[in-house]
Order: sequence, then structure tokens, then C-alpha cells
Amino acid sequence: MTTSPAVSGKFYEFDFSHSPLADQFAAAYQELVIDHNPRDILILKRIPCNLDPLADHIQSTLDTQIRPNIQSLPQHASHVVEINDPDIDRLAYEQRIELLADVIESTDWEDLIDDAEARFNDFQWPNNYQRTDIIEFFEKASSRDSFGRDVGQVLIEATRQGGFRQSNEETEYHILIAVLACLNSRFHDRMDAHGLVERANIIPQATEALQNQTTYEHVSSGFEGILAIEFEEYTANDRQYLANLAGDADLIAVGERNASIQRVKTEPGDLSDLREYCSIDFEHDNPPTSKGGDSSRQSKTCTGQIASFLATGHDPEDTASAIHLHESTFREQISSVANEIEYLRHDTGLEYSDFAVVVNSLGERLSEARRHLRAAGLPTRAIGAPALAEDPAVTELYAFVQFLLNRDDNARSWLTARIDRFSSDLAEACNTGSPETTLNRWIINTDLKERVATSEGSIEIQEQFRNIQRVLDLARFLNKTALLDSDLPTFNDVLERAIRFDAAYTHTIETAPRMHGITVTDAQGIKHEAYSTVFLLNVVDEEYPGGERLTPLFPKPWLTNMPEYPAITGTDDDTIDATYGSFNRDRSTSAFDAYYHHRERRKLALGARAATNNLYFCTYDSEDSRTGRAYNPSRYLHLLKQHDQITIDYLSLDTDDRPIRTREKVAEYILEQPWDELEGVVNAAHTGETADLEDAEELFGVIQGLLSDDDVDPVFADAVASQFALARGEVINSD
Repeated sequence: MTTSPAVSGKFYEFDFSHSPLADQFAAAYQELVIDHNPRDILILKRIPCNLDPLADHIQSTLDTQIRPNIQSLPQHASHVVEINDPDIDRLAYEQRIELLADVIESTDWEDLIDDAEARFNDFQWPNNYQRTDIIEFFEKASSRDSFGRDVGQVLIEATRQGGFRQSNEETEYHILIAVLACLNSRFHDRMDAHGLVERANIIPQATEALQNQTTYEHVSSGFEGILAIEFEEYTANDRQYLANLAGDADLIAVGERNASIQRVKTEPGDLSDLREYCSIDFEHDNPPTSKGGDSSRQSKTCTGQIASFLATGHDPEDTASAIHLHESTFREQISSVANEIEYLRHDTGLEYSDFAVVVNSLGERLSEARRHLRAAGLPTRAIGAPALAEDPAVTELYAFVQFLLNRDDNARSWLTARIDRFSSDLAEACNTGSPETTLNRWIINTDLKERVATSEGSIEIQEQFRNIQRVLDLARFLNKTALLDSDLPTFNDVLERAIRFDAAYTHTIETAPRMHGITVTDAQGIKHEAYSTVFLLNVVDEEYPGGERLTPLFPKPWLTNMPEYPAITGTDDDTIDATYGSFNRDRSTSAFDAYYHHRERRKLALGARAATNNLYFCTYDSEDSRTGRAYNPSRYLHLLKQHDQITIDYLSLDTDDRPIRTREKVAEYILEQPWDELEGVVNAAHTGETADLEDAEELFGVIQGLLSDDDVDPVFADAVASQFALARGEVINSD
């Protein structure tokens, strides 16, 4: 099937909405239902998360018995690739890490530069670098532990866009980009030779697969109408895929101005540019209104107006307010958020699912926030798989492998703590056959899954089971590929590298985290979600706007001269103005920095918009209570505070007399009491006042009663006793 200008459809553009566009998506879907059976309508969502909640919303809004068929664009493209080639094998991220590492380790950089010189014409060289300098640069860089991860991220982005592309034929390739392009080709040649495909290459491959008439007829038989939502996030590759897919279908695309955060990292311009420079002949029309939804229900709320101001720069239509929660450290910030959640639940009857805690982007901060919230006793559900390094079940499997290989003492200690009956004989009894067989024997012989199921909460059970499967899949991959040895030492290296380079942002975002708890996500994951209360974490200048490095591989001055790099590197005021409604041509930084600063401001706007009632901007001073780097509140928070129509109320749990609601706060409070009461007595003595010892005795009596409860951890009770002893001046025996 060949794409032609005959591909057409309707295009609905919305100004930045004060509330997520779920109702507008329902209205567009309802229009297709007039002419098509709902079972023959395919909804394609660009960002692959929160598919089930959106389907629920559309179904309830339209009061229909048939559940809408919503798929993410990558998910649908993967289905097309499998139809075209049933034997193709998609690489998991962990498997990709290892194959790329193998390619990098076997690369002769001088030879690779020879390939680049043969493939491309003239080069652009950084500063006064010569050929020998570039060889030395790559040789030194590749010796660093993080090189494979950093190169891997650049190659993933390039692959998603169809490769490293020249902006025009007259542009000289930057020598460093030319070398990476050749490395990427070698990597993909290796995969092609073994029938493998990486997930980043799915959409380009699916676009090509639809050129096959048999494949196209098979795929297109499943729908008569297509609703493409989040069109502002569709890149050139995505738009071409949609054009190839929708040749014979009734197509409607829905997009929102000033809302793209994914596409604008690789492609500048606003929504109108996508319609104009698209392989689909779009008819512009007035958007329909859903009979079941109220598109204006949030137009006058505080959160919606604050979000609109951040995204577009337009003044609020009415007064608006939010809350600024500030603490000394990152951890105290999370602790206070947890306490505020419990306070609101107690006073308003909200459920955990009514709250969202939002970080800037997927990664370590999300994992830390999730961990601290759970430590405070709150259930969470995260968008994005938890990192392998955080999972005790994965750590157990890694310790088991370490013990088998070298009788590692740390591994023995870990396994003994996890398994009462652990012994060398138990471990060796499992050490038969391939790594996959060995792991499976350990899981069965030690009842690992049963131990997880009986000792963890429902959320942890699902996550640990999923991560156990990821480790088994990695072992299975070694068994079936001829690219790597299938032995325990090799698997140990593979697993170690997977754990070290693993992070939440590296994985495909979960399409439907159907677990009860507080949503912990990033601005992208909350884009079309709505929650009663939203906490925006780390609203400090370090993150909003922060400093966009794109990659640690190359210095920023080099990046700005790399037009083929798979992200926006060269920009000017006109480009910024055409991309961001919040830009007023007033900037104090470089055009490069200003471009990405406005992207971060837009992410903050999307996070704010998700709140229907309560919005908290959360900040902190430093990483910990020790002397360290200080963090200033975000310049965008200052901007909100300076606006006449916006009120940001300051909240501190210490000064605003919030009741203690979480077990973590209770523990902190109890541990502080001996010292607080001692300080009160000393101060009274210095000032000649009388200390109120009766209140202190009453408080200590309450604490003693709490600690005598059978449910209290004896370790915690001992810690409190130690604090009282230290406050009395006693010397504590370290034994």
C-alpha cells in the first residue's frame, strides 16, 4: 500500500485547555460512532500510558456498553510488525544494553572513522580537533562505565526518528555524529542478521510493513475509523505511519496548542505547523461538543487558570490560588507531602487514588519519591517499571548468582537473611543447566514467589513478580541467541550491567497501572489525567527550568553545532516564538537554553492542570540536613507569586500546626521529644521561669504507653529509649 495525497481526514485544534481533553476526545469519538460501529473504531494515543482510565472516561461519558478500543501508537505499530513478520523478535531494554555493549567493546574507533569517511562527504570538526584527536576522544570516553548507557540513549532517539538526519543537503555532518551513525548501523546490522528489532525502531518498521499490500489489508480490516489523539505529540515518523495506516479509513485527529512536551524536544513548531506539513490532507473544522461532558467545567478553577498562564502567558480570567509547601531537604519535602495527604484524607474523605505526586521526569527522583511515600505508610502506583536495583527479589537472584560463582560473603549474608534454611548445598542443588534453568530451580526450591506473595503488599507483589520475569527473560535471551555465551559468568555480567544501567525512564511506560494508591508519575504521564489534589515536587530552579544537557557525551557548545543530533540543538527567537506561546521574545540566556526552559515551563503547566481542587508547589533547600548545595525555588514559582491575580499561600507543617498523620512523622516526633523537653527545661532555667514538668511527664507517659504496644517494632522502642538516655547524659554502650 503506497501513501498518496488522497489520504484525508478532519483536524480539530484546541487552544490550551484549562482541563485535560478527555471530554473533547469523547466528543470526537462520538462523531465517528455516528457512521461506524464502535467495534470498528481505533483510537491511537501517542503517549503510551493511562489508556484504561481514558477508555473508562469515554465509555462513561457517552454511556455506552462497548468499551472503546484504545491503543498507544507504539503498541499498534508493534502489532503491525508482528503481522508482517511473525518470527521477528523484539529486544527488551536489558537485552539491548548487552548487545550494544558487545558491539561497543568490539569496535575499533579508527576503523569506525574510516567507515564514516567512506560513507559521508565533508565533515564538520569540533574546535581544532583532528582525526587522531577524535580517535583519542572515543577511546577515552568508551573506557568510562557510563559510556554504553549514554551512547545507547542517543542511538535510541536517533532510531526513533529514522536515523541521524541532515537538516539539508548542504549541511556538513559533524564528525562525532557521523561516527555514531556508523556505530548505529553496525548495531542494527547485527540485530538484522539475527532476526531482532529494537523497540525504538518499531514505528519506522511498521510504516514500511504497511507498504506490503497483504499486511495492509490484514491490518486495515480491523477498523473503519481512526481517532488520533495527542496529535501535538506526533513526530514526522508518527505522522507518516498514521498516513500509511489511514488510507481507507475515516480519520479524525485531535491536537492541543502549547501542550507538546515530547515532540518539541526533537521538532520545533506549533500544532498548525503539523497540519500544514503533514502527509495527510486535513480538513479544518470546528470541534464537536460531547453530549455527556462539560468542556468548561474547569475553565474558572484556580488550577486551570494557573496552568494556562504557565503554558501560554495569558493572564488569568479571574483570581487563582495554590499552595507552596517548603521544607529543608528533599526527604522532608516528601515526608510533609505524605502527612498532608493523610491530613486531607482524614478531613475531606478523599481516597488515595484522588492524589498524584508529580516529578519533572521519569528517573531516580520518581523512584525516591515512591520509596519515601511507602516508607511513610502510603500505598503508591507508579507510571514506569521500578528500577531493578530497588527490587529485593532481583537482589536475591543477583546474590544467588554471585554466591554460585565465588562464594561471596555479602551474597551469603543477604541470602541467609532472606532464607532461614539457606546453605551451600541448597544453592548448589539449583546450579544445573543454563542460567535460565538455574534461576528457575532457585525460584521453585526456595519458594521465592510464595515468599513475595506472603510478605509484601499487593502493589509490591505485582512489581516484584514483573521484575523476576524481566530477569528470567534476560536469562532466556542468552539461551536462544548466538550472539552471547550462555553460561553463568556471562549472565552475571549481563545482569550486573542491567541493574547498574536500569532506571524507570528506560522502560516502556505502563499502559494501565490498575492498582489502588497514590499515583507517582512525571508530567508526561499525567498529561490527560485529572486528580483532586496534585503535588508538584522539586519546583526548584535546578529542575524548572534546570539546564538541558541532552547528553553527557558532548559539551553544549559542540551540541549547538550538531544539526543532525536527534534533538533540537540550533534555534533562534523565531523558532522559540513559533513553538511556545509563553515566549515574549524577552530572554536573558542563549536561544538554546531559552528553548528548553520554555519546555520545562510547559511541563509544569501540564502538572498543574491535572489538579481539579488542590494544587501544591513543593520545594526544598538542599539534598540533606548537612551543609550542601542549596536549591532556590523555581523562577516560575516566583513569577506566579508576583502576578496580581494569583495567590500562592505558603505552608509549613511546623509553623501551620498541621496534625501528625503518618507513622513516619509520629516516629520523628517521638524521637525528638527527649531533646525538645530537655531544651525547654534548660531555657526555663536560663530565663528564671518555671518549667512545666507535669506536661512533660504526661507526654512521656503517653509515649511509654505507645511503646509498650505489641505492634511496635522493638528496634524502634530501643531507639527511643536510647534518645531518652542520651538526653539524660548517659553513655550508651555501643555493644
